[in-house]
Amino acid sequence: MSINRLQAPQFTTSFSFPAIAPEQHILPNQLPLFVINAGSQALCKIEMVFNAGNYFETGVLIANATNSLMREGTTSKSAGEIAELLDYYGAFLETAVYKDKASVILYSLNKHLSKTLPVMMDIIQNAIFPEKELTLYKTNQKQKFLVNQQKVDFVARNHFNALLFKDTPYDQFAEAENYDKLTQAQLQSFFKERYANHASYMVIAGNIAPDVLNQVIDAAGSLPLKTESKLLPYVNAITGRQELFIEKKDAMQSAIRIGRRLFNKNHSDYFGMQLLNTILGGYFGSRLMSNIREDKGYTYGIGSGVASLLHDGFFYISTEVGVDVTKATLTEIYKEIEIVQQNLVANEELELVKNYLLGTFLRSVDGPFAMSDKFTSIKDYGLTNEFYINYVNYIKQAKAEDLLLLAQKYLNKNDLSELVVGKI
Repeated sequence: MSINRLQAPQFTTSFSFPAIAPEQHILPNQLPLFVINAGSQALCKIEMVFNAGNYFETGVLIANATNSLMREGTTSKSAGEIAELLDYYGAFLETAVYKDKASVILYSLNKHLSKTLPVMMDIIQNAIFPEKELTLYKTNQKQKFLVNQQKVDFVARNHFNALLFKDTPYDQFAEAENYDKLTQAQLQSFFKERYANHASYMVIAGNIAPDVLNQVIDAAGSLPLKTESKLLPYVNAITGRQELFIEKKDAMQSAIRIGRRLFNKNHSDYFGMQLLNTILGGYFGSRLMSNIREDKGYTYGIGSGVASLLHDGFFYISTEVGVDVTKATLTEIYKEIEIVQQNLVANEELELVKNYLLGTFLRSVDGPFAMSDKFTSIKDYGLTNEFYINYVNYIKQAKAEDLLLLAQKYLNKNDLSELVVGKI
């Protein structure tokens, strides 16, 4: 049957919901293993998740340095040997650290898993953090930091985080000298406390044949896991408006950050704020983009977002503009906020954004690796597949009146902190 390319495909918001809920196993050492068996290619993604994010670090930069340097040598292999072995078998190993958690992820062809999986297991148990590699890391990262310190967006990002989360475990603020203070003993201690035999859970995704699953169960199930360290206490003290201006006399641009502490994915208003945020500044056709980029020409880009943390969350607006239009941009941002607080969103715009979000969601669960990312993004919150079903249903049914109430509740100027780096 030929395709008539002059005729647009039929529009619909009805679709079959992808199965993100994985099969769960409890290994002999009580490690939870989640399996997403999908896809046609004979390869897999294996992720081990640890309570080793910035939230848990005992000193600035320790979590990042530990996570980055885990691959740089173990008790049995050098960094070069690890890289050469993985490269030979077409595998890829990456590490990632976030505010709350950290991961070690292996991508491997199924047929070579017996060679590549032991490397991953070796790293998460026996990393040694060689002094030579640590020295090189400190030198390189400090130089990058000093270069980035000249960029208004980098300074704004760091100071905005500190402004919102002052006196909480999320208030990590690095200075250049912090790189000099990193020691091998600090990294080894953090690794021992947060990584070595302390995995929180494990996820495997891809075309998972029985022999692949058995290899993972044998390797991970034999880890001598210890009792998980207790979580640190946290107080979510919502703060009122704060203003901070950091002058950069030679700046050509000013970085603007506006936002507030909010809530995470467990909150009943989370879906609504995601929809409201998209209308305001969450996609290329948003109101902030239409006004400040397309109409005024003040910036190449402006955006907003709702970020979820395990113990907190926040809303933010972010942009960089010419120093001569800093004040004008602030005025326009608050004007757009006032509009969503005072007027109902037109039905045509609301339907457009709903369809955009539904399409974006479908793309975000395309394939087993994407599904695993979606699963890990809710697992730590105690949420299940119902979260995404409820999200889709909310987007389809949300009304303009709901968004008006949310804007009036959460976007009051007196609750929004403002940071400008550059010139006003």
